[in-house]
Amino acid sequence: MTDKATTLTIKGKVGYEDEITPAQAAQIIAFLEAGEGAAPTLGNPPAEHRDSGRGRAKKVESARDALDISGASKNPEKIVALAAYVMQDGGDTFKVEDVKSAFRRARETAPANFPRDLDKAISSGWVGDEGGGEYFLTAKVDGVLDGEFKFGRAGGSTSTRTAPRRSGTAAKSTKAKSAKPEVFASIDVFPSTMDGFPAYSKMKQNRDKLLWAVKFAKDSGIAGLANKDIEWITDHLGAGVPNRQITNAYLSAQKAGYANKSTQDGTTRITPDGEAYLATVGAATS
Repeated sequence: MTDKATTLTIKGKVGYEDEITPAQAAQIIAFLEAGEGAAPTLGNPPAEHRDSGRGRAKKVESARDALDISGASKNPEKIVALAAYVMQDGGDTFKVEDVKSAFRRARETAPANFPRDLDKAISSGWVGDEGGGEYFLTAKVDGVLDGEFKFGRAGGSTSTRTAPRRSGTAAKSTKAKSAKPEVFASIDVFPSTMDGFPAYSKMKQNRDKLLWAVKFAKDSGIAGLANKDIEWITDHLGAGVPNRQITNAYLSAQKAGYANKSTQDGTTRITPDGEAYLATVGAATS
């Protein structure tokens, strides 16, 4: 999650007012309050303290620069570029309001139909839906602020960099697709529908995808699934849950009483309440 914009106002002989991040505000305040000879340096932090996350290797100073450097011309492309800009301040996800604020800072009018253009960015494979109103950038737009990136046609990207956007785990892991877990060895076909439950395509939140996967496993005679099994099957069925996000998805389900873990092998299992909840997801999203 990114920090919300903070309005900084400076009055005096020289006036200034703009929306900045809390991190930038803290840096300015620290500069103003530091004693003589001890004032910190404004600007980018030293290289050893910079976020090593992908898409953040090159710091972009303004929202306007993010649009210009990325070459974004269409609204879905601008959403991607400005999302990469706001994510420079930390975190792996962004919210719609973060990007809308960046549009204002770039002196651009936010898309009139923002949900439609965001959906186009998602269908193009540039943005992933984390659930809960949060989104992330995928490997297809890695390096979007590096100055050499070009948006491709029909959802593609001409960027030659293939490492995953999410640190340590790809949103769509080809390795996960190719290595079928032993627990599924006896299953030949993996349908994306279950009798009495919504189709997997209806699952928008990672928690619901996890519940769908463990319910499918239960119906297939598999008591529970390990994280690597959940990653593989959800990726195989469609929009996968990256391994590093599975723990948070499980905790969300556990807190609601929808899932628990085996005390013997640590696998995730669905509870009766979880099954009752899962059956309602289709009705709520259809």
